[in-house]
Amino acid sequence: MNNKYLDPPGDLYTCNASGLHKVNFKADLLLITRAGFEIKNAEIIRDLSPSPDLFQTYLQEWKDKLDYEEWWPLYEKRFLKELEWDTRVKALREVYKRLIVGRNVILICFCKDHRYCHRKLVGDFFSKYGVEAKELNPVEVEQVKLF
Repeated sequence: MNNKYLDPPGDLYTCNASGLHKVNFKADLLLITRAGFEIKNAEIIRDLSPSPDLFQTYLQEWKDKLDYEEWWPLYEKRFLKELEWDTRVKALREVYKRLIVGRNVILICFCKDHRYCHRKLVGDFFSKYGVEAKELNPVEVEQVKLF
């Protein structure tokens, strides 16, 4: 089956700002946040960040009040719905265009744990187009003592 979306030559990465020191290759740095400090040579793409409403809900109702397992499914559902907005689709297409012309792209935000972060959801979006996003600064899952 011939699918024009498979195997773009560029690679997609996700990373938090503190993990950027690990980058030793050429890539477009895309800061996908609404606020925070600027990162040298990074382009700000606010259309791939959570809406102000979703971010405020996270800060006021979920952060430090609920366990990840409780709030993450709610956040994920809302953010994935937001990715369907026209402005978000346009921003996603712009990322994909960079990949298909062979540019590497790093999606950056400030969350420590990539497993509970919108950068993971944006990166995962591209899997249906043959692109696997690689996290450059993964959180090490703690070992659970069985006894």
